[in-house]
Amino acid sequence: MLITDTHTHLYSEAFDEDREEVIKKAIDKGIERFFIPAIDSGYTKAMFDLEKAFPKNVFLMMGLHPTHVKENYLEELAHVENMLLQRSFCAIGEIGIDLYWDKTFLKEQQEAFKKQIVLAKKFGLPIVIHCRD
Repeated sequence: MLITDTHTHLYSEAFDEDREEVIKKAIDKGIERFFIPAIDSGYTKAMFDLEKAFPKNVFLMMGLHPTHVKENYLEELAHVENMLLQRSFCAIGEIGIDLYWDKTFLKEQQEAFKKQIVLAKKFGLPIVIHCRD
């Protein structure tokens, strides 16, 4: 049986101390695939580094996480599209609406969500949705 973690941010700073150990333990327990959603452009290199370290196990998504939609969201979306033009990804994600921490950028989150759905259609990719409050 193929076991997959469908959503994990293993590239985040929270795993800096034991990332390799965590991944190797998971693989030893039979978790063979890790689907990795994006957050914003600040994490792109870390995502690529993770994929390089575990090329048979890591499958990257590209997108702008709703909690990272800020004043510069159009620049971030340009980064997303640029990355999609440069290489393949397994999905657009993680995208959606999140009002749990802050409602300031609701309009921008809605616009970013719509624009990323358009990108998913353009590139023929599924979307991974984040939805909270």
